[in-house]
Amino acid sequence: MRVDIDAFIAGDWEAVAQDFDAERFMAFDAHHSHDPAKWTIGFPDLAAYRDTWLRMSAETRDRAAPDRLRDAMFAGARVKRIEFQNDTTAILHKVFNGSTPLKGGSEEPYGWQSVFSLRKADGRWKVCSFVGYMPHTDR
Repeated sequence: MRVDIDAFIAGDWEAVAQDFDAERFMAFDAHHSHDPAKWTIGFPDLAAYRDTWLRMSAETRDRAAPDRLRDAMFAGARVKRIEFQNDTTAILHKVFNGSTPLKGGSEEPYGWQSVFSLRKADGRWKVCSFVGYMPHTDR
């Protein structure tokens, strides 16, 4: 999680690119809805996710108080659960529940969760897919 947060703050996609299975990747956007009928294929491939990730990173850097952002991001993100099915398959539940410190002193709350599917290949775990931006239910 350290590399992911630091890369996001720096806008450094290359630092996390190897964490994804580029060949098989695709992801759903839950649009903060509990209803799967409202979910869409938000990211049909890794390039689409990368572009959104970079845009969100730039927007965050533009709005956030840089001296408080890293601590706030670490405080708001946690791995809720990880389950290994065998030596090559896993599911990871990640919760994002916190506030982004904004320039000027205010804060913007956020809360969602994502569920990632992972595969191990050549000794390295890679994200194959995820359902992201589901409502956070542990409030």
